Amino acid sequence: MLTKAHDGSVRRRAGWQLVCLFLAACSGTEDKPKDNSLEGLIVSTAGRSSIKDPNRCVEGRANASRVTPRVILVLDGSCSMSTAYPANGQASASECVDNPNGRWTALRRALVDPQAGVVPRLQHLVQFGVVVYGTQPMCPIPAEPVRPALNNLAQIEGKLPAIQPGMYTPTGPALDWVYENLIEPETPDGENGPQIVILATDGEPNSCGGQTSGGGRGGNRGQQGQQVTTNYQPSIDAVKKGTAKGVTTYVISLADASGTFHDHLQQLANLGQPSAGGSAKLYEPGSPAELSADLESLVGGAVGCDIVLDGRLETKDACKGRVTLNGTALGCNEPDGWKLIDERHIQLQGKACKQLMEKNALVEARFPCDIFTPG
Repeated sequence: MLTKAHDGSVRRRAGWQLVCLFLAACSGTEDKPKDNSLEGLIVSTAGRSSIKDPNRCVEGRANASRVTPRVILVLDGSCSMSTAYPANGQASASECVDNPNGRWTALRRALVDPQAGVVPRLQHLVQFGVVVYGTQPMCPIPAEPVRPALNNLAQIEGKLPAIQPGMYTPTGPALDWVYENLIEPETPDGENGPQIVILATDGEPNSCGGQTSGGGRGGNRGQQGQQVTTNYQPSIDAVKKGTAKGVTTYVISLADASGTFHDHLQQLANLGQPSAGGSAKLYEPGSPAELSADLESLVGGAVGCDIVLDGRLETKDACKGRVTLNGTALGCNEPDGWKLIDERHIQLQGKACKQLMEKNALVEARFPCDIFTPG
């Protein structure tokens, strides 16, 4: 909703949708000095302007949005996810059952529990998507995925049944589908937010098809009775594809992984986070509480306090601008203020960042026209 402030500026309060107002201190003729006053402004509202004095300053309204991350949860729906969690040496489950102490139940609670779930807490800040993969009744994705969107808890809950679909673990084909179908192209100006895939799995991966339609620790025979074979390469190729598209991929292991399988998951983590230089963290929570904490850390870390501007700033003079949060001026390059990231992005820091996490926060930014170019 737009409201008119006492100084004639236009403001919007709409949850996390932010509006920056840019004061353009332009001189209309060479023999007239620049004037930074509010008099003689062109006030732009919904694309229309009312001109008071074309030779004096103009105020152009430019939309700016808090950068919204897209987090796609790729969840192993194999029957081994019914194994007790932690397993404490128990054999992996070979059938999909409703185990209140199982891995699948722990994962579901960590995501959608009304009090402790990461999705209920952050759905207004993060575009969550969910893909559950398996081989029953079809491979690699048995049911319709949830495409990334804000405030879609109800949809996600509906796609996380009490019992996972089973049977086996086509991780590579599932990841490949995600990177091909749920990832937005990168924009030249970086206007879209970070895109993150979180893979949560407990089983040795394989592929779809007669001989490779199953996989993992929930069984060793495919849907057609043929021997299931582990195949790491499709998962490796898929994560490489995602990284090439600018996606960051994190890996959570819910298995008592060791040896070759552990090394494979570590390799996927390294490929999915190239900035880590081959030392990416493989998340290996040993309990439901640790799983919840890891998900909170991963998703919460993606939220951030970046704001994309609808225009470009002269970076060397950015501090000439004025940025306020709920009417309070923020210092440029101060620990609890704001800083410039690049010509199209600013970032709130410290206490200002924490305050931005609140709903209905209002950010305003004003920059002289000689350092800001709309569009």
